[in-house]
Amino acid sequence: MLSDKTAIQIIRGQLRALRQEGGSSVTAESLEQLLDHLDSGQAEKDIAALVDAEKEMALAKHRGDLAEYSAKANSQLELFKSVIQSGESARKSFFLLNGGAAVAVLALIGHLSTSTITAAQVNKFAVPLLFFACGLLLVALASGGTYLVQKAYADSRKRRADVINVLGIWVCFFSLVAFSVGCYFAYVAIEGIAASQLNQ
Repeated sequence: MLSDKTAIQIIRGQLRALRQEGGSSVTAESLEQLLDHLDSGQAEKDIAALVDAEKEMALAKHRGDLAEYSAKANSQLELFKSVIQSGESARKSFFLLNGGAAVAVLALIGHLSTSTITAAQVNKFAVPLLFFACGLLLVALASGGTYLVQKAYADSRKRRADVINVLGIWVCFFSLVAFSVGCYFAYVAIEGIAASQLNQ
């Protein structure tokens, strides 16, 4: 059954609508129609239908918001995975650069040490080998830093994770610097050996 307060609110709503349309008086006939409508129980059904419609709209909005949040979360997860894979590929590349260069220098040292003419020149390759080894050590440190970054993110320590991540990027950069310096000193050593061979 419709409460008195609800009935009064409905009547006031109808009067407001009448004023907005420019009306200033209510006829007895239209008031009787409104009271009959309220008495028939149709008003309760109309109110229930409005409440149900509002619930459905709120539920649809909630579903839409949830779908949008889910799409954003999935997008961020895929971006995060992509960043991790890119960093992993870069570290592997730096590892291969420095490791390959160190192996090449060791092979060259092995070859040069077998000849009595070039055996005295082998010590010139100690500096490039040192830089390549330092580059490998830096890449290994960056790989270990990856664990620390993941641990910090898992513990909801975003600031710490960001700092460690930036440090890891710089360590990888210095690994490239070590490779470049090692290449320069290897070039100087090879140039020195070639010059000494020409002078003989």
